[in-house]
Order: sequence, then structure tokens, then C-alpha cells
Amino acid sequence: MEAVRFEALGVSEDILSSLHRMEYVEPTQVQALTIGPFLEGKDLLVKAPTGTGKTAAFGMPVIQKLDPSLSAIQALILCPTRELAQQIAAVLRELARSRPGIRIATVYGGENIEKQFASLRKKPQIVVATPGRLLDHMSRRTVRFDHVNTVVLDEADRMLDMGFRNDLRKILTATPIERQTVLFSATLPQEIILLAGDYQKNAEEITVEQQSSVVETVRQYYIAVETGGKDRALLGLMKENQLTLVFVNMKHRADKIAMQLSRRGIRAAALHGDMKQSQRNRVMQQYRDGSLDVLVATDVAARGIDVKNIDVVINYDIPLDNDSYVHRIGRTGRAQQEGLAYTILFYDEADRMRDIIKKLRVEILPVEGTLPIPEKAAVAPRGQSFHSINKRKRRPFGIRR
Repeated sequence: MEAVRFEALGVSEDILSSLHRMEYVEPTQVQALTIGPFLEGKDLLVKAPTGTGKTAAFGMPVIQKLDPSLSAIQALILCPTRELAQQIAAVLRELARSRPGIRIATVYGGENIEKQFASLRKKPQIVVATPGRLLDHMSRRTVRFDHVNTVVLDEADRMLDMGFRNDLRKILTATPIERQTVLFSATLPQEIILLAGDYQKNAEEITVEQQSSVVETVRQYYIAVETGGKDRALLGLMKENQLTLVFVNMKHRADKIAMQLSRRGIRAAALHGDMKQSQRNRVMQQYRDGSLDVLVATDVAARGIDVKNIDVVINYDIPLDNDSYVHRIGRTGRAQQEGLAYTILFYDEADRMRDIIKKLRVEILPVEGTLPIPEKAAVAPRGQSFHSINKRKRRPFGIRR
């Protein structure tokens, strides 16, 4: 499709200022097709593959439509996992930086509910939630939907796969009838069509076809290790004079690995959400100007990274969702150059790796000299290693045809 600019889509000046800060140059296809109708208030049923910029596609219009003077929930965003909820909230906060007075709360399982009570008492205008925990808050009457005018379901197909069908229906029924309802889904099975039919009005369907993905320009490998073997594998993958980006799933691990590498004489630093913005800016500048060779980052902190000459991306922790995998390895292989990405995983994470391959339709090969992961994830019997019980399974795994 013909290139457009964010201004032409009706994006407001304050959000354009945030986009400039985030180094967003032009909209992706899903953003170009979605933002205009979203701002017009239409119900939308959007089919878009992973890694196409969906969060910003709904984030920009959600924030633009808010009334900062109204201290009540106006937008509700539902997603399947706590990790995705955290990532969505992080992107929304970046988009809202030029709109003072906007508060965003995250509500998900696995976190102390008292902390969420405190966040909700601040009267956020946006709540990003997983269905189960939101229902818990609904039963406790700690959330009110009287002023909700926009509901977004992100990764709707995945939420149905995870058994949230009835939860979603209860939540949607509890919101005002006169609301805008937008569904994003990688696939459109019959269940999604039925859900849309029950809770949307004259929905406009938008389909974004899988384009030539950034992952196709990146050579991808994995190395499977026993418990305790990740540090050794990480050091083995590093080469002198390579600009390396290492991804982890937890903030404290970023600090730990950066410190371990520094002690070995490697110029490394951590980047995560607990750091002050001034600290993050300083680390990024050092990384850009070559004062650092290795950056160890979490997914949320890395959303704004735009360094064009990264030689290799290493997933020290396997990503928790497929969008994160695409965003991670997309940091290498830019400027029409071939990139290189490695994922270090434990043997019992084989199923997670296979899901990435199946959903993204990519080929990921074992690092030369290492054995492939087993066909089925398992726990090796005591006294045996996977090297001994999987000698016959030496073929790499990839797209199953």
C-alpha cells in the first residue's frame, strides 16, 4: 500500500510528539489501516499477524480519545497474559507522555492484589487487564465501568484458546452498551466471529496479510542446555568487536548478567524499567556511540531501542510470547543487512520454541556442534542427560510441512 504519515491518519500533535520521541517514523500497515476508523468510533475486527505493530495501532487512538479531566475508567484493554499486559501498558505510557493527567493501571494474576487496589484507587482512565483477575476485581467492586467508551481485545484468539470465553462475555456484558469494541486477532476462527457478532455493531473488518517479515532477514539458531548451562552458552556465543543485544525476562537478571560480563572485562550494561529515565538515556547513548559492546535488556525497556548496526541478538531467556520474539530479533538485520539471532533454552522449554516456529513459520537451527532439542519436552531421568537419551534425534526442527 502507498506510504502514509501519522499526521494524515488524524493523530493529534501531542501523540505525534510522543511518536517522535519513540523514533516512530511512519505507520505500519495495521496502523495505517486501523487508526483512522478507530478514531471515527467504528467497531473493528482486525486480523493481523504477530509483530505488525498492533499495540500502537490501538494505543494511539485509545489515548487520543481520552478525557484527562475525567477521573474514571474510559478504556479497557483485555489481553491473555500478564507479560503482554505489562508490555501494552509500557507502550501506552510512552505514547501518553505528552498528554499529562493520563493514568494507566495494569490488572493481572500473579501479583499482590493489594498493590492493584492502590493503583485503581488513583482513578486511572485506562485499565489493561487479563480476564480472570479483572473478574476478581469486578466481584470485589474495585472497578466501575460506567464511563467506559472503548474496549479492546488484543490476541482475542489466544484468549479463547486459554479458556477465557465465558470471562470475556461476562466482562463485555458489564460494560456500557454504547461503547466502541475493537478485536485484534491473528486468526479468525468461528468463535471469534460469533463473539464479534454478539458484542459489536456493524464492525468493519480489516485484514493485514503477512508481509515479508523482519525475521526472514535474520539467521536464527538455538542452543539447548542443561540446568545451569546458560551462562557458559552465553559466553560461548559472544565474539570480540560484535555489538550484542542480550534479552532477559526479568529486571534483576539483566543487572546480574551485565555485572558478570563486566567482571570478565566485557563492556556491558543493563537496561530495564526500574532504572531512571536519565540512566536509561545515558546507557543507550553509550551503546550507540560504541562505549558499550553488550546491552542486557528486558522486553519493556527495549521497545524504544533503535540502533541500526547491532550484529547479534541473544535471547538468554526464551521470550514469553511470539510478539516479543519478533521485536527482539528485529533489532538486528537492519539496513538491508542480514542479522543473526540465538536463543538459549532449557530442554523442557522445547514446546515453547516449537510454538514460536509454528506460529511465525520460521526456521530455527541448532548451533553447530550441539544436539537438537528432543521431539517432546520431557525431564531427563535421574542420572541421564538428553545427550544420552536422544542420540537418534539429531535433525534440526523447523517448519513442519
